[in-house]
Amino acid sequence: MRNRTGVLAALALASSALSSAQTSDPRIGHWGQLRGPGSVGMHVTYEDLGDGRFRYTMFPHYMPVNQLIFEGKCDGATYPIRDGNGKPSGNALSCRFTGPRTVEYLYTAANQTVWATSAGVETVSEDGNTLAWDAIHRDTNGGVVEELHSRFSRRDDETPRN
Repeated sequence: MRNRTGVLAALALASSALSSAQTSDPRIGHWGQLRGPGSVGMHVTYEDLGDGRFRYTMFPHYMPVNQLIFEGKCDGATYPIRDGNGKPSGNALSCRFTGPRTVEYLYTAANQTVWATSAGVETVSEDGNTLAWDAIHRDTNGGVVEELHSRFSRRDDETPRN
């Protein structure tokens, strides 16, 4: 009986560890866009804010007025995007996890001169070192404006400068 209790306790601990591992966001960290051999384009960061919340910053090296920041959860709700000074941009983001390393999102742009929505998937590679963005940008009538396929490499050794 004592062995069975020990085994059950070990299984409960393993299950708990597995459960919390599945809820962690593999995107957390600093990423640089791959633009060609040795070239890095846009930078983005994902910061864990606790309780399933995260902060996503696009262009973390730029002046705050030129940054785009999302704070929320990937729970399917829509959250506003602000600049680095906290001013609303009019843009919004909704996302949800569809797997342990995959997030679907819908980004809605306030300035709809080029595209109105970007629907896509973010996937972190199995080794955790590559982030893939695959999206379709649509105009206000739902027509496809462009398809976007971007790849980022983990750059956790770089600290964003504000």
